[in-house]
Amino acid sequence: MQRIFNALLQFRNPILYFLLLGFSVSFSFNQSPFHKYNIQKYGFFMSSKLYDIRDAFSSYLNLKVVNQQLLKENEELKKIQLNTDYIPLYPQALKPPKRFPFKVKRANVIKNSYQNQRNFLILDIGSENGVQPEMGVISNNGIVGVVHSVSKNYSNVISILHQDLKINVRTNKSPAFGSLVWSGKTPLEFKVEDIISNAKISVGDTLITGGMSSYFPLGIPIGKISKLNKIQGNGYYSVDALLFNDPSQIFYVYVLENLDAQELQSLQKNTPQ
Repeated sequence: MQRIFNALLQFRNPILYFLLLGFSVSFSFNQSPFHKYNIQKYGFFMSSKLYDIRDAFSSYLNLKVVNQQLLKENEELKKIQLNTDYIPLYPQALKPPKRFPFKVKRANVIKNSYQNQRNFLILDIGSENGVQPEMGVISNNGIVGVVHSVSKNYSNVISILHQDLKINVRTNKSPAFGSLVWSGKTPLEFKVEDIISNAKISVGDTLITGGMSSYFPLGIPIGKISKLNKIQGNGYYSVDALLFNDPSQIFYVYVLENLDAQELQSLQKNTPQ
């Protein structure tokens, strides 16, 4: 105990300096939006570099799994190529096919959180690769999230495993729209809100993107309805859903650039309220 006390006395000035430094940084962070933005910016940059190093090591260990996924996806793409000249994103009822104004950018996931209520991912491409906020992110089997912010070489993505993110969906058999929201339980369990009770839906129906946002095109399969009940008195269904793809177990994704995004935003700004 005496040695600890003596050490504290000996290094009292450096200890006091770091305490005051921490206090001043905390004060600037909480009181000044400018300092808060810059601290978050540098923190994001440093954490991205650390996750990049960790990702290089973990990717080496997971090469076998990744290669199996790539082989499986390539096999499915080859089947599509042999059977059709285009990827059938749209239901038959909406044929002829609608315009598809999206570019696809491949990216690796270098950090993926899934144990919190509000989770994020970090991708290894950023503004230098043409990535911007509010771009949709998908995997080979579903939705991953929406780009939140970018740096030169990295992107921060709001995960679908984020309780504040709602994805516009419908089923492949009904035009009724709803919002897909994470239930906060397992990475595969979701809720679908705001589907009216007279909609013709049933357990086992496939959920697809509704095409009502600029993030995702219409028709990307997401999951299926696992449980369905009518809520008495409010005119809506209580819908449970299971995803096809586990968002906590992905190694690479595709960022979707909507070429019509600026045109749509301009039109929305000029819409009378």
